[in-house]
Amino acid sequence: MAPRLDSSARKRAILDAALPLFARKGFAATTTREIAQAAGVSEALIFKHFPSKASLYEAIFLSCIDGDPEYERLVALPPGTGTLVQMIQGLVNYFVIEVPADPDERARHRLSIISLLEDGEFMRQVYEGIRSRFLPCFAASIAAAVACGDLAPGPIDAENGLWLAEHLCGMMATVCLSGGTVVPYPCGRPELARQTVWFILRGLGLRDDIIAARECGSKNDNPTPERPE
Repeated sequence: MAPRLDSSARKRAILDAALPLFARKGFAATTTREIAQAAGVSEALIFKHFPSKASLYEAIFLSCIDGDPEYERLVALPPGTGTLVQMIQGLVNYFVIEVPADPDERARHRLSIISLLEDGEFMRQVYEGIRSRFLPCFAASIAAAVACGDLAPGPIDAENGLWLAEHLCGMMATVCLSGGTVVPYPCGRPELARQTVWFILRGLGLRDDIIAARECGSKNDNPTPERPE
């Protein structure tokens, strides 16, 4: 007899079963009966943990952020130039390195694309989650970088800067969903990630010498100290 799963394990099993179904069939075409069969639970149990299919969508997104140690580390950093650089490095690493290499992450990314082709509800929740969780630290770090002279303020406000960076990286992950990139990038993926970080940070207004100095900084990097006059 298989061991009885506790509540958290059952929720995890449901999410693990729902992700590939949603990614393959989309929200409308996936039924809770199919999810229950794939997870080895009853439909009633699904609705005990998730009031609706839409709440399953939200939980799938949150499951890749909440409790993730790297996410927790980033948002706990004090605002500053170093934090801004690390946030962009983390964003680029996720989409350019992790998504193409991880089948589960590719499935989650397919789900985002299908959502945009349907009613967009899943991605609405994703973007609202990004806005509430990442934007405060991101915007504060932009302001701190401007205040210490590391970043030249321009016509792009902080929130749009975050969205433009996310959209670029998301599209770079999209072209790899077939298993290999369809774009003939003239370099390997690590170098592509490095150049993407430069592209985004330059677009945000960060000085080249600051980007170069921070490029190989440690994860414990703090905001740029005030430089002597």
